[in-house]
Amino acid sequence: MNKISIEKDVSQETIDNNEENLKIAQMNLSDFNERMGKDYDLICKFTNGIPRFFLQQELRYPENTNTIASQINWLLTWKREINDRGYFKIFFNDIEREFEKINRYHTPYIQKDKVYYKLVENFKKKYTDYTPLGFLNQEDENYVKEEINKKFLQRIGEQ
Repeated sequence: MNKISIEKDVSQETIDNNEENLKIAQMNLSDFNERMGKDYDLICKFTNGIPRFFLQQELRYPENTNTIASQINWLLTWKREINDRGYFKIFFNDIEREFEKINRYHTPYIQKDKVYYKLVENFKKKYTDYTPLGFLNQEDENYVKEEINKKFLQRIGEQ
């Protein structure tokens, strides 16, 4: 659990040059697995010296979309562009897309059922006191936590 395997035939120099990225991936994988009660492992492949992560477990559609592997790949892209504050907007838009599954139930025409309560439980597990790990400063981490709480978690409580 929480292992990151590196594809064979990768030079030690490439691994050394990506030590920080591998550390960020490991922290976020461990955090996700702990929050969600999962035991996912990742495989790291390199293209032109840039790491790309894939789930070691083979998941079928729709579970293989928006996985922790794709999220880590996106976080590392964000890390490279950390000066661009626009990534915060993209980050919150991604969470908003997840939240929409819950928000669909906020109508008098749809009865809240087991699926709704499971969606809410998983969303809360994933995003309560959450921030991407390893590259944001403390001010940005606090901002992310406050925005997630304000934009999403408080809205669940109101439904």
